[in-house]
Amino acid sequence: MLCRLHDEWHHISIRSSELRTVRTWGLPGLPVQSLDEVLARCGYRPAPGAGQAPPVAATATATATTAGTPDHYEDYLLQVMYLARAEPLAARIVLQRILPALVAVANRHAASHTDRHAMLDELVANAWPIIRRYPCERRPRHIVPNLVRDTSFETFVRPVRRKSSGEVPMTHDQLDRPTHEPVIGALEELVAVLHEARRLGLAQADIDLLAQIVTMGRPEEVALVLEVTPRTVRNHRDAIVHRLRNIVREAA
Repeated sequence: MLCRLHDEWHHISIRSSELRTVRTWGLPGLPVQSLDEVLARCGYRPAPGAGQAPPVAATATATATTAGTPDHYEDYLLQVMYLARAEPLAARIVLQRILPALVAVANRHAASHTDRHAMLDELVANAWPIIRRYPCERRPRHIVPNLVRDTSFETFVRPVRRKSSGEVPMTHDQLDRPTHEPVIGALEELVAVLHEARRLGLAQADIDLLAQIVTMGRPEEVALVLEVTPRTVRNHRDAIVHRLRNIVREAA
């Protein structure tokens, strides 16, 4: 899947038909000469260890546009997200934008090389409709982390919920046997804890960060998505855990 996506991007990023389409969108900045320029204006900055071989043009453009602020990148990406509802090409650009984070998630959760490829296939498949239906009006900020979290939820948590809520056929003799409490998976338990934390007053931004850390596994991978340092992520994590403990203590 990853090789296919890279090959596809290499071809469409400079193809004249795609470039003509992008130039009709009225996005800010000079007319693009490559889709890599759009990717860089969306905040894409290749980093070592991201699990993705960066396009050469994207690397050069990203370096040339590092003067942009996070809000600048976010505003540009938001415009592309609006377009992605009706424009498959815009959705494909967004998918390329979040691909390093999806690779990081697959690397974290997969038990083997084969599992990693299968998991990435599933993550990409789930990401596509999430990108196309993203509620821009309701969630105009932190778009990349939101997309990665939503995709991870759809890939890992929702199947657990379906399984735990499904009915299991039983024979007559099984109906008379003692029943046991259902076993709750780690991700399902996390969802329950975070829902309770939100009910008790923990800020949604705090909940979002905790969910990302658990989903992606390492502060370094979350930092890559949020485009901050790992130390910043760890400091925020520790502060959130402290706040959560106080909330639970007061509610007890």
